[in-house]
Amino acid sequence: MFGWSKKPKIRRRQVREHRARITVPVRTRLAARIFSWPVLVGLVFVAGASAITVWGEAALPYSVGQRVPYPIYARVDFRVPDVEQTADDRRAARAATPSYYTPNRSALTYDSVRAELRRLYGTAADAATYEEFEKALADVDWAVSDGVYRRLRALVDRPEDTGRQQFEEWIAALPLENEYVVRGLREELRHPASTTDYIVLDTSAGDGDAKVTQVPHSQLVSQAREKALRGSAADVARRFPIYELRPAIEAIVFAAFQAQPTIIFDQERTVEEMRAAEEATPEALATYERDKPFVKPGVLGTVEYQLLKAEQAAYVEFLREDDPLAHKLRQRQLLRQLGLVVLVGMLSVGLLVYVHMHQPRIFEVRSSSAAFSVLLLATLLAARILGSKWGHIPELTFTPCLLSASILAIVYPRRFAIGASCITIALVTVSLGADFTYLLTLLVGVTVIAFQLHEIRSRTKIITAGLLTALAITVTSAADGLVHGHTLDFVWYHALWAGGCALLASFVLSGTLPFIERLFRVATSLTLLEWRDPTKPLLQLLAREAPGTYNHSLVLGTLAEAACERIGANGLLAQVGSLYHDIGKISKAGYFAENQEGRINRHDNLAPTMSLLIILGHVKDGVEMAKEYKLPRVLHQFIGEHHGTTVVRYFHHMASEKQPQIASGKHDREVPEAEFRYTGPKPRTRESAVVMLCDGVESAVRAQAEPTVGRIESTVHQMVAGRMADGQLSDCDMTMRQLRQVEESLVKSLCAIYHGRVAYPKASKPAEMPAEPARVSV
Repeated sequence: MFGWSKKPKIRRRQVREHRARITVPVRTRLAARIFSWPVLVGLVFVAGASAITVWGEAALPYSVGQRVPYPIYARVDFRVPDVEQTADDRRAARAATPSYYTPNRSALTYDSVRAELRRLYGTAADAATYEEFEKALADVDWAVSDGVYRRLRALVDRPEDTGRQQFEEWIAALPLENEYVVRGLREELRHPASTTDYIVLDTSAGDGDAKVTQVPHSQLVSQAREKALRGSAADVARRFPIYELRPAIEAIVFAAFQAQPTIIFDQERTVEEMRAAEEATPEALATYERDKPFVKPGVLGTVEYQLLKAEQAAYVEFLREDDPLAHKLRQRQLLRQLGLVVLVGMLSVGLLVYVHMHQPRIFEVRSSSAAFSVLLLATLLAARILGSKWGHIPELTFTPCLLSASILAIVYPRRFAIGASCITIALVTVSLGADFTYLLTLLVGVTVIAFQLHEIRSRTKIITAGLLTALAITVTSAADGLVHGHTLDFVWYHALWAGGCALLASFVLSGTLPFIERLFRVATSLTLLEWRDPTKPLLQLLAREAPGTYNHSLVLGTLAEAACERIGANGLLAQVGSLYHDIGKISKAGYFAENQEGRINRHDNLAPTMSLLIILGHVKDGVEMAKEYKLPRVLHQFIGEHHGTTVVRYFHHMASEKQPQIASGKHDREVPEAEFRYTGPKPRTRESAVVMLCDGVESAVRAQAEPTVGRIESTVHQMVAGRMADGQLSDCDMTMRQLRQVEESLVKSLCAIYHGRVAYPKASKPAEMPAEPARVSV
C-alpha cells in the first residue's frame, strides 16, 4: 500500500514537468511575436494616427461661393452681430447728438454799442443847436430827430453831471449780454444730421466748471434773417426808458448784430460728441435658435460664411459649459470621435498589412520602418494642422499629401508607392472629415505624380512632374466644381489653389531631395548618375591604384545593367554599384590577380590563412572607404554583399593541400569551408544578387583561355547553379524565372564581350596589308 500511494504523486509531478517543458517555449514564442518590432511599430502608428485625428477642432467644411443643396441647422443657440441694425442704431445716435456752440466773447461785451451810445450823448452835449447835432451825425443812419436832441439835452443840462450817470446806468441795463439772442451761424452750417430741436451752449469759458445750457431753436435768431434780427434789436431798444432814443438805439444794436454773431458753432466738439455717441451705442445682435435653419440652400456668400463660423465657435464654447444639453452634445462628439478612431484604425491596419504583403523589408529594418511611419504620420499631422487653420482653402492640405506620395515613389517601387499613398490620403480624408470630391482629386494627384517619379535622371524631371500633376488636379477640381453647381469664381479659385499647391509640392521635393535620400538611405537616378561620373575622386583613385580592378568593374557594370533591365530591376543602380563594389582592393591592389603584373603572385610566399585575411579584408576596407568618401548608403550593399558568404575556393584548396597526410594518402584533417567563407551578408536585393552573379561569372569566363559560346554557357550555368545551391540567393526576392533571364542575359553579354575574331592573313609587304575585317562573333 505504501508503494501504491507514491505512484500517483510521481506521475503528477512528471506530467507537470512535461507540461512546463511544452508550455514555456510556446509562451516565449507568443511573447516574442506580440512584443516584436513590427507589432510595436504598428501599435505606435495606429495610436499616432488616431490621436492626430481626434486632436484639435474640426475644420469648417464650407467656403464662400460654394453651393449648399440643403439648409443648415444650428446646433446651439448663438448670437452674431447684426451689421445693418448696428449701422442704423449708430446713425440714429449721430442724429440724436445736438449741435454744440460756444459764446463769441468779443461780441457779447458789445463795447461798440455802448461806445456809439456814448457818442450820441456826447454829440448832443457839444451841439448848441439841433442843426449842429444833426450835422455831427450825418455819417450814420441812426434816425435822430429834434425830440432825441431835446431829451439828450435835458440829461446834459442836469446839475453836477447827474445826467451822464443816469445815461450810463440805462446803457448798462440794456440786455446785450443775452447769450442766445442771436444764433451764431447760418442755418445751413448747423450739424445737418441732428434731429434735435435744441442746441447745446457751453458757457464754461475754460474755467473748469461745466456750464451747459440747452437752447431751443425757437429762441435763436439767425443772422440770415434780417427781419428777425431787427426784431431782436427792437426788443433790446425797447428796454431803454427814453422812448425818443429807441429808434436810434435799435439802429445801433442792429448794426452790431449784423457785424458778428453772439455764439459760434463748435464743429470739433460736435464731431467728438457724435463719435462718443456712436461708441456708446451697443452692437446689435441677431439671435438664432437651436435646431432651426440659419443658412438657406444656395450659394454661400460672405454673410452666410460668417454665420457658419460664428455657429461653430458658439458650439465649441457651449461644449465647455456645465449644462445638460452640453453634456449630451459632448457625448455625441465622443461617439463621433470613437467612430473616427475606428475608421482610422481600420485604415491603418490595412496599410500595415499592405506593407507586410508587398514590402516586408520595411519592417525588417528598424530605421526603414521608423522613417516610413514618421513620414505618414507627419503627412497626416501637417494636413490636420493646415485643415484646422485654413479650412476654407482645403487645397492647402494637398501639398503634404503629394509630397508624401512623391517620397514613396522615389524610395519604393511604383506600384507599392501608389497603393500606400491611396491608403494614406484615405486616412487624411477621414481625419479632415472631407468629402468624396477631396478624395477623388487627391487620388488623381498622387497617381500622376507617383507614376512620373519612378526614375529621376534630371532636376527638371521633378518640376515637369509637378506641372503635369498640377494640370491634372486643376482640371479634376474644376470639373467637379462644375458638376456640383458651384459659382465660376468658386470653381476657378479652388482649382487654381489645387494646382498651385501641387506645384509647390514639387518645388519642396526638389529642394529637399538630398535629405530624403539620406533619411531613407536611397539614391535616385540623378544621384547615381553623379556618382557614375569617372571624374569622381574615388573612381579616379581606383583607376590609378588598381587599373585591373577598375577595368573589371566597368565590365561588371555593363553585365549587371543589362541583366537588371531584363528582369525589371534598377539597372542604373546595379551599374553604379558594380563600379564601387571592389574599392576595398585599392589599399592592397597587388594582392589581387587582375592587378598583378606578369606571373608574379604575392600570395606564393604567404600562408593560405594570411592570404585569406587579405582577400576578406577588401570587403571591410571597401565599406570604410565608402563611409570616408560619403558614398550613398544604397551603394554600400554592393561592397558587403557582392561575395555573400561564399567560400574562397582557391585558398581553401591551398590550405587543404598543405595539411599533413596519413599513410593512406588522405589528409590528416579536412579544412572546414566555414573558415574560408566571406562574412557576408548575403545579397538582400535583386540588384545586389545580380552583381554577385556577374562578378563570379565574369572572373570565371575571363580565366578561360578560349571562351567559346558553349564554354560560356556552361560556365554561367554552373556558377548560377552553384550560388543557388550554396544558398546565396535565399535572402533576395528573385524568382526562378528571373534567375533564368539573368543567366540568358549574362551569356549574351559575355559572348558579345569575348567574341572571336577573324585572323589577319600574313602579308609579304606592308603595303599589301588588307583592311581590318569586320568583327565576327563565334
